[in-house]
Amino acid sequence: MSCSEDESNQSAVPLNDLTEQYIIENDSIVQFMKSHFYNYQDFENITSYDSTDIIFDSIVGDNIDKTPIFDQVSTIQIGIKDENEQIVNHNLYYHIIRNGKGENPSVADSVFVSYQGLLFDGKSFDSRQNPIWMEGKNLIRGFQEFLPLLKKGDVTINNNGTYNFFDFGIGFVIFPSGLGYFQNGSISIPPYSPLIFKVDMMTFSRTDHDNDTVLTIDEDLDGDHNFNNDDTDSDNIPNYIDNDDDNDGVLTRNEYDTNNDGIPDDSDGDGIPDYLDSN
Repeated sequence: MSCSEDESNQSAVPLNDLTEQYIIENDSIVQFMKSHFYNYQDFENITSYDSTDIIFDSIVGDNIDKTPIFDQVSTIQIGIKDENEQIVNHNLYYHIIRNGKGENPSVADSVFVSYQGLLFDGKSFDSRQNPIWMEGKNLIRGFQEFLPLLKKGDVTINNNGTYNFFDFGIGFVIFPSGLGYFQNGSISIPPYSPLIFKVDMMTFSRTDHDNDTVLTIDEDLDGDHNFNNDDTDSDNIPNYIDNDDDNDGVLTRNEYDTNNDGIPDDSDGDGIPDYLDSN
């Protein structure tokens, strides 16, 4: 699947300066959004069980009076480190067409989604019409950061064992290659390509990858959404897959919240939870 981090194809493409490339691509994204619209009128009367395909088109001719995407999107900024470890903020543009009725996933959760990935020329590089399970933490940054903005839907189970989702979140996201594959292209995605994803958020499952009773999202201690750089005991095993985070010989699950009050235990009152405190 092309929205996974490991789908990039390393090739001999020059590494451009992250800041300069972002400025170029952000300008092209803004230009695209000002000159294009999506079929928002088709979503005005859809039922709770329906999902109409999101279609992008140019604002010309008979479409000259359409509302441009630029006037409908919201924006969040995501910091990406360049080769000198300097943070370069990237705009991620998104639009929620239907909010959904349930909770929002985190960036670490497993999500059950249908989606399509597009280039600005309209070519589809990946598509899943039937929903599939995906690990949020394994996805490219732009796609990963968008998923928590959608709410899951409800589900009904039929007598024959099949199920139907309804009132699920629907939306799309547009982001520069710094939040995607940057210089690492593939057969279907050229290097330095801004990407568009259309997503239906059916449902999700909270993740605890090491089964230590600490949700994976809570193992991201610095909140940078990189789950591989949090390693409290420096044993080269990230906390989210380490069942003894402080390497004190006591499993995390046996010292995280022993009184079940929903608050991590801190027996010595030093401000460091027991499961991260080797003293």
